[in-house]
Amino acid sequence: MRFKTSIAPAILALCTAMAVPVPAGAQETAKPVEMADSEQAYAKGDFKTAISVLKILADDGNALAQFRLAHMLIEGKGEEQNLPVAIEWLRKSSDQGHADALTLLGRLYLDGQGVEADPKQAAALLTRGAEKGNKTAQYYIGKMYRAGVGVEKNAAAAVPWLLAAASAEMAQAQFELGNMYAVGEGVEKDISSAEMWFLRAAENGLIAAQYTLASNYARGSGLGKDELKAVEWYEKAAEAGLVRAQRELGGMYLTGVGGKPDYAAAQKWFDRAAKNGDPVSQTNLAYMFASGTGVEKDEALAAKWYQQAAENGYVRAQAALALFYETGRGVEKDDGQAARWYRAAALAGNDVAAAKLGTMLIDGRADARQDEESARWIAAAAASGLKTAVDWLEAEIKNGSHDAEYHLARLYAEGSGVEADAPRAISLIQKAAEGGVIGAQLDLAKRQATGDGVAQDYVAAHKWANLAAISGAEEAIKMRDTFTKLMTPDQVADAQKQARDWIARSRQQ
Repeated sequence: MRFKTSIAPAILALCTAMAVPVPAGAQETAKPVEMADSEQAYAKGDFKTAISVLKILADDGNALAQFRLAHMLIEGKGEEQNLPVAIEWLRKSSDQGHADALTLLGRLYLDGQGVEADPKQAAALLTRGAEKGNKTAQYYIGKMYRAGVGVEKNAAAAVPWLLAAASAEMAQAQFELGNMYAVGEGVEKDISSAEMWFLRAAENGLIAAQYTLASNYARGSGLGKDELKAVEWYEKAAEAGLVRAQRELGGMYLTGVGGKPDYAAAQKWFDRAAKNGDPVSQTNLAYMFASGTGVEKDEALAAKWYQQAAENGYVRAQAALALFYETGRGVEKDDGQAARWYRAAALAGNDVAAAKLGTMLIDGRADARQDEESARWIAAAAASGLKTAVDWLEAEIKNGSHDAEYHLARLYAEGSGVEADAPRAISLIQKAAEGGVIGAQLDLAKRQATGDGVAQDYVAAHKWANLAAISGAEEAIKMRDTFTKLMTPDQVADAQKQARDWIARSRQQ
């Protein structure tokens, strides 16, 4: 496990400003360079002078100068970025016990930046930095104990280090502690302490803490439910650009804070999140325009937002967009586009979209991609109560469709769209399995292993699971292995022979 960091910001947080130029043509009598010279030059943006001063001081063994020189070499200020040389200066500074150098070098070893990743070395360096009071080191070594990275996992050992950094107002450490108190990890579970640390981290500007506080207040999970506090912290996180906070805030305003919706505020936050690519907010915004909820009804604009959300993979939007294309709401009527989006939603498990697609197939308003899919979608239409869909499946069975056999079998087994008929379901499953339908083979394997509607027979169960496994069904592989453990070697050999015989027969057909 690695904790990803950004080197330049990390160094900036650890360093003070630097440098002042050495006067050109200085004589031997000129005053020796000092750290203040580098600090002043750095502040003016004269990085070449700043780094030249640091080199003189670093060569003289000044630990702070060595650390700051490394900082500039990593940032590429004053000279081209040079991580290997920077790391050597960090090592020299660390050898002198400089806390910031120990911390930064530890983080480089932790993330494998400029050196080969070495969590144990990172832990050793960060521990030394933490012992010297560096709050960043305290935070990182605390996280490492909590996660078991570079050290043996020990949540209790993480707490003192995180507490030290949190007490120094390090927001990330405060947030870690809040999470630990919330679940009782390394400490006794204490919701009031969790809330206190979350609050301090949030007040210190940590967006994750602001969002966590808001979510807990909104749902009343852990902390007491408080919609006004939820809105307050969602707004801070939303203003900072956190898209999910913008989405949640829009949702709260849409449904009502204190029972009173604020549609203008809902639209504002959904719009921000939608423009940031959030498909849920795009869909919610589309709903508002499609229904005229709090805004002037505009189906064309609704279709535009549904389209964006659908293209972003949001299933609800795909189903809604399909309906718009099917009925010509906000877009030109287009059965091809309707079928496309119904199919996308159906493949993701949307039953309504599957039934709609099945209906379009029966009506001839959509083209079948392949026999298996047609039977699948039309079975969904049958399950929704469309009698002509059942008739279509029956007709396809007469035409020799094994996929239709399997999907109609499922309807009879579940009593979905037809009256339940277990014997008919099993008969159809057996025919579909013989016809090579993987789903039917899996179903039959389970039934024969348990004796569900058929005689219990591990040899037959193994055979069908094996055939489905050969076709690539992962579930079948696990099932077959389980059956093997319950069978004698002779039974397994018999099952394997039956599977081979089935394959030979199917190739001859």
